[in-house]
Amino acid sequence: MKDRIVQVEQGLLRGMFGSDPRVKVFRGVPYAKPPVGDLRWHSPVEAEPWEGILNCYEYGQISIQSVPGGDPNEFWTRELHPCGPEFKMGEDCLYLNIYTPAKTGKEKLPVFCYIHGGGYQGGYAFEQEFDWEHLAARGVVVVGITYRLGLFGFLAHPELSAEAPDAPKGNYGVEDQCFALKWVQKNIAAFGGDPEKVTIAGQSAGAGSVQTQLTTPFAEGLFRGAIIQSSLTAEFADLPGNKRTLADAEATGEEFFRLAGIGSLEEARAMDAFALFEKTRLLGRGMRFSPVTDGIFLKESTFEALKNGRWHNVPIIAGYNAGEVRMFNRFGGALPKTLEEFNTYLERLGDCGPEFLKYADPKSDAEVAAIFEKDDYAHLIAATLIGGRIYDAQGRKAWLYNFEHEMPGDEDTSAFHGAELWFAYDSLNRSWRPFTGKDEDLARAVSSYWINFIKTGDPNGCDKHGFPLPKWPAYSDAAPKIMHFTDAPRAEALDLSPILAFRMDFTLEQAIK
Repeated sequence: MKDRIVQVEQGLLRGMFGSDPRVKVFRGVPYAKPPVGDLRWHSPVEAEPWEGILNCYEYGQISIQSVPGGDPNEFWTRELHPCGPEFKMGEDCLYLNIYTPAKTGKEKLPVFCYIHGGGYQGGYAFEQEFDWEHLAARGVVVVGITYRLGLFGFLAHPELSAEAPDAPKGNYGVEDQCFALKWVQKNIAAFGGDPEKVTIAGQSAGAGSVQTQLTTPFAEGLFRGAIIQSSLTAEFADLPGNKRTLADAEATGEEFFRLAGIGSLEEARAMDAFALFEKTRLLGRGMRFSPVTDGIFLKESTFEALKNGRWHNVPIIAGYNAGEVRMFNRFGGALPKTLEEFNTYLERLGDCGPEFLKYADPKSDAEVAAIFEKDDYAHLIAATLIGGRIYDAQGRKAWLYNFEHEMPGDEDTSAFHGAELWFAYDSLNRSWRPFTGKDEDLARAVSSYWINFIKTGDPNGCDKHGFPLPKWPAYSDAAPKIMHFTDAPRAEALDLSPILAFRMDFTLEQAIK
């Protein structure tokens, strides 16, 4: 890797020394053609070759979204986006950022590909909580993936379906991710990475994206392990599902065109990208765009694929944060609030209704609300545990965790959505929070579990200083244990409440019918 220059399919790239000069950084590496003009709402296409050396010194544009950090009073501004308004944004956004400790390009180091979260509507691969140089210095080639979001990443419409009947539909953003992983397979060896040792990871919508890659046949063989942080998905048998079918997505696309005053696909493609985005913003949060079961890229939902043994056969780490219960206690469906709604809920349980009444028999609307505000109805918790049980039944390895470490700096110290990222990627020094020694100790442990998994497919082993980590057993229904990250890691036997156990059993019984 002389003079920080590498050869990829499209041409020569020159990187820069990171803040740690042992790590070379390549920012803004194009992995596909800019998805503009006729390529708007089109599957990704290979990037054009270039002449000479492309200097990769600056981040590429982030996908069009509400300006991250644009509201100084919004929680995530200080947490993740203190510099968000300064980053360039545009439709031309298909770039990678690559961080490598390799010296010669012949090292065959394990590769870590990260897919950012943000509800499929926002986010980017170099947010404040990601210190990828620090991670790379521990012997890993890191790849941060940017992809199309919102309307540009997930619009479905009958005109688009008719235009390309055999191509994926409404999944351009997750197609981008898959295309990036294929680029990694073809080119990462030049950065000292081993294409046979790729692990993918993501948090929130990034974790949903990871499950999409685990499900789609297009990603078969592109990675050997996956980390799913705060968004393992299950379609619960006792609540309305949230599947997004192609018909649903096309109906949303038609409704958007109608409300936005757009007469045709040709007209939509000719519009300014920011003007289009502004229309989605003005139409409200109800007009959201996300992955769709289109019958091609996704032949079935990610949970259907999981329960039927059709996820790609790789080990996983999956978990959630304790404070997410309050943030997402209604995640995934409308929960009963009144006795009338509770009785409708019982009807959906059929013959199992009387059994459920053994655990919950409310006499008032207030008692109904109290039942469904409990952790028992936090889908992130139940879905993670269901995933572990399914993996165990299929003879696969899954390591589960509950991150419940107290977060300093606020009156509410609970581990919020995304809190574990600072610890998993050992980036506490980049946060405004007044972290102390105990936080640093936990971050060293959690990040070491992640690094071990990336390197070996098993999180167990030693920390970065060579000290043995507490044993983290893979989930087993015979002796179910889950890792708790508090002030220190500790694996404990799973203790399910009767209601949560009932819901999980009922969902799994329905799933295997």
